[in-house]
Amino acid sequence: MIPNGYLMFEDENFIESSVAKLNALRKSGQFCDVRLQVCGHEMLAHRAVLACCSPYLFEIFNSDSDSHGVSHVKFDDLNPEAVEVLLNYAYTAQLKADKELVKDVYSAAKKLKMERVKQVQLSAFLRPVLLSESR
Repeated sequence: MIPNGYLMFEDENFIESSVAKLNALRKSGQFCDVRLQVCGHEMLAHRAVLACCSPYLFEIFNSDSDSHGVSHVKFDDLNPEAVEVLLNYAYTAQLKADKELVKDVYSAAKKLKMERVKQVQLSAFLRPVLLSESR
């Protein structure tokens, strides 16, 4: 139907499908314009996806003088496995971390200014862990 003279269509699967395709592109290294160096491990990603999820990376990309080339961002103080967890979250909206990694994921999320991840981790995982350690 064309209400008010406009063709209207909403594809309910578009967002989920597009995000899954972006993640597949990341995993295959296609169209990636960011190289994260994390303690010697290289991770590829898309600047736009990371900028949407991380205000810290947004600031870096926004001040990058060569915004058309590949950005290189180096972290010597983060756990590569924790950063991979956050990359997966950025592309899937699912946060999956072994309990041994929770503190490192929290530290990485804090550095990257990923407030939602910090809030979820603090309430669901870290507070109980920290309470049990203090006993």
